[in-house]
Amino acid sequence: MKRTVFLIACLLLLPGCWDRKEINDVAFVVGTAIDLEDGGYRSTMQIPLVGQMGGPQGGGGGTSGSKAWYAESAFGRTVRDSTEAEQDHLSRLLNFSHRRVLIIGEALARQGVVPMFDPIFRVPQNRLSAFPIIAMGEAKNVLVADAPIEKTPSELLRELSQMATNDPINLRIFLYSLLTEGIDPIAPAVRKIPTATNLKKEQKTTIQLAGIAVFKHDKLATVLEDRVATGLLLAMGQARTPMIDVPFPGKDRRAATFQIMWSDSKIRPALRNGRIEVNISLTATAALAENVSDYDPTDYRRRAALEREAERRIAQLIEEAVAACQEHRADALGFGDAVHRRYRGYWARVRDRWEDTEYPNVKVKVTPKVRLVHDGALIRSLDLKLKELDPS
Repeated sequence: MKRTVFLIACLLLLPGCWDRKEINDVAFVVGTAIDLEDGGYRSTMQIPLVGQMGGPQGGGGGTSGSKAWYAESAFGRTVRDSTEAEQDHLSRLLNFSHRRVLIIGEALARQGVVPMFDPIFRVPQNRLSAFPIIAMGEAKNVLVADAPIEKTPSELLRELSQMATNDPINLRIFLYSLLTEGIDPIAPAVRKIPTATNLKKEQKTTIQLAGIAVFKHDKLATVLEDRVATGLLLAMGQARTPMIDVPFPGKDRRAATFQIMWSDSKIRPALRNGRIEVNISLTATAALAENVSDYDPTDYRRRAALEREAERRIAQLIEEAVAACQEHRADALGFGDAVHRRYRGYWARVRDRWEDTEYPNVKVKVTPKVRLVHDGALIRSLDLKLKELDPS
């Protein structure tokens, strides 16, 4: 009898499935775009249509048919209000546990992202592994690009975020930089662009990685593009196999192309005569990706000269990136954090004026070391070989 009572009591403690939600009643959000609009916020959410995922791929939002996703947009006084307004438009319960990307419009990023992050970080369902992305222009336009190469634009955005840096920047990393004294966060920046016209003369759109968005505190300060963005990532040790144009030594200034296969950087502050100086040391290995001249890299003396030219080129790129960050008072490289860790007494004296007077005047020395370790399958230039066969 006692055993029976005990078993019944145990059964009463089992939770069972009293709070279950059928999958047909849930709308899984894989991407969210948030824009500033008329003193409030416009949220646009992308929901995959599971029934269409295995069929023909499409783009666009607001309709079903052959499209693999649906986009819903709503306006609210706060981000939370806009989310609730979207829920009012849907017959399924929104679920954010599968959200992969959070796209922030340029205007909102320049005003400040803290008010937008507050409701996101408060709800446990929102994963900090999602990637924050800055859209050039309106975020909603990026989220509804055709993106024909992937099933959903959110998936394309996720892949671009992972390709932007060695260690992909998720919300956790972004938040750490935002809350750490002496360092400002960065995030990938993207834009919507038209694709090349296909054989059916149909113009589609896709998404391009535009550069690196650099923040000052929680506000977007600038977007570094092309070689300046490459210089910043090299200085951070986050460049992912970038291509570097290297001019040939001597009179012939035609450029070869180096692909940086691996790199590592260290930032070391030094206090001299009451002022901070920073040394950025970088070690890299490279492969020769292109050589269309008669320059022979197998000659060890010329090879060493070419490596020195690559070092000068990398130093130039990093110096340009540092100058751009200092101009906007954005400490993306974490100079202040490095000073705080090494010279606590000095930091206590300058922390209140660091970003306005000290940081913009920090002298930076770049000391790169590059080794060319791979010439590719083609060791010598074809142009050089042809000249050997036909000297005339």
